[in-house]
Amino acid sequence: MRFIGFYDYTVILTYLSLVSSTVGMVCAQRGRFALAVCCLAFSGICDMFDGIVARSKKNRSDDEKAFGIQIDSMADIISYGIFPSLIVYKLAIGDVQYPIEHPIQARIAICICALYLLSALIRLSYFNVDEMQRQSQTTDKRHEYRGLPVTSVAIVLPTVFIGSYFTGTARPPILPCLGLLLLMGILFITPFKMPKPAFLGKLILIVIGLLEFVMLLLGKAYYVPTKHNESSVMFENHAVIQDSVKNDTDTVDLKSLISGD
Repeated sequence: MRFIGFYDYTVILTYLSLVSSTVGMVCAQRGRFALAVCCLAFSGICDMFDGIVARSKKNRSDDEKAFGIQIDSMADIISYGIFPSLIVYKLAIGDVQYPIEHPIQARIAICICALYLLSALIRLSYFNVDEMQRQSQTTDKRHEYRGLPVTSVAIVLPTVFIGSYFTGTARPPILPCLGLLLLMGILFITPFKMPKPAFLGKLILIVIGLLEFVMLLLGKAYYVPTKHNESSVMFENHAVIQDSVKNDTDTVDLKSLISGD
């Protein structure tokens, strides 16, 4: 029995990217945002190589080429559309340790995430048609992008998280992430021209992606313990934990002095 679809090595990285994003969405739903962004970075690494791997097979049939275009776009809308939107929305609605400061914040997040997702969908659908037409006319590779590619979020969003950790803050980077999604959503459908990276550029992007993945993977304990044993949205920040423990100890000592125990 032969299953529906194609399962050769040319699409295996696309499948791995989608599986990684699925795991990441589960992590985001449970509040493990550093792990979720780690999965996003891994999906981005897979995407950097999937085109190279697909083109390495010289005798691909027209059906395999068309399937590759379709499956790549469908996976991208999940990995770089729905997945980042979920991360940012879950950040915006807060948790036990970091409740929403302003009720309107969640409504704004919904609007921004919807705009971002719609822009990603429009871009992927448009270039799906455009790529099929282009491949029917030529076998040459593209030398430039029109608009910002949706996969760029796999590098930019992890950078925001890593930056927030090294600045020493325990607050989640809600506003930077919302601003980032809004800007990227606009750039997805803005027809400016951006040259595709050559070999050196791709190598730099791969190194950046790998560094982000490792830094996120080794980012301490992935969450700050709370009094309610709920997971926080940030990496473990030892300074915050020590200050919290110190404050709790001082409170207990003060109560003991007052009660005379």
